[in-house]
Amino acid sequence: MDVFPTDLQEIDALSPDLLVVGGDICLWEEGAGDHLQAQLEQAPFESICLMGNHDTDKEGTATLFDEEFPHRFGARNHHRALPGAHVIGLNTCVMQPQKQGWRNVRAEVGAADLDWLDSTLADLTPDRPLLVFVHIALATTYPERRGADQATTDVWRVINADAVLERLKRWTAPIIIFQGHLHENEHLHLDDLHLISVGSVCGSWWKGSETSRCTDHSPRGWLVVEAADGHVQLDYRAARTPGWHGEIVSDAEGDLLNLFFADSAETVEVRIDGEWIALPPPTPYPVDDMFVSVHHWRLPAEVGDRVDVRTQMRGRPWVLGTITRRS
Repeated sequence: MDVFPTDLQEIDALSPDLLVVGGDICLWEEGAGDHLQAQLEQAPFESICLMGNHDTDKEGTATLFDEEFPHRFGARNHHRALPGAHVIGLNTCVMQPQKQGWRNVRAEVGAADLDWLDSTLADLTPDRPLLVFVHIALATTYPERRGADQATTDVWRVINADAVLERLKRWTAPIIIFQGHLHENEHLHLDDLHLISVGSVCGSWWKGSETSRCTDHSPRGWLVVEAADGHVQLDYRAARTPGWHGEIVSDAEGDLLNLFFADSAETVEVRIDGEWIALPPPTPYPVDDMFVSVHHWRLPAEVGDRVDVRTQMRGRPWVLGTITRRS
């Protein structure tokens, strides 16, 4: 990714306390590890890296599958205590070497990783938000939207997610779980847990270009998390265009509002002739022959080429400004 140095410059401008690289550095590709190491070593902020399914030892075994990753990027599980939150990075990859290609990693939190989580949580006081980062999603509707069989689902969604979620129940402060792997944005709510699948810095696939889109037609970008005074604010920043939150698109039935990071559980309103009108909740929308988005809202016919939009994020107003038609 020749664009990654510029991405890091934009991230540095935010003065982050910590950068979490969500996995799939693509150690399977010769030179990828060297490239990322060099970039992160030059960055003026701390970073931690999650191990993605493409970062395991490609010829590994069920018990030995991460020799290269920790040599380059440290332990596969992490904890950082920041002023406004605790940050956990948890491994979700287990090898199934009898499989070929991308299916040789099963979405599972192994016994050693669960033991690490138990030990780490036991030493913490739940007095501030807990931000948990995983590569493979603990909860997502992606397999169902793709019509995946069980074997594929077990690569796309953690098979023992309940074992992780059960361990988080004692935490009294807010918990948000951030998920990668699927190159899309999706919000899910399970009781008091907020689980968020986040788009990718590379877009659809890791060889993406400067203008690459994620699988759900969100622009490539990164998540910005601000935690202070017990509250967590979130924003998805598109690379090079941080104020770009959505676009109007069309199909044979009319216009839709693609809000890249909006939560489908929240009400989205548009202003028409000076009046705020609530849109019907979105339904899964196929953006192409393969992928289905969860953040396309059907618009009234009278909207035109631009519309003011507002919604909420984590119980707080989120004014998205004027959204225009995709050119």
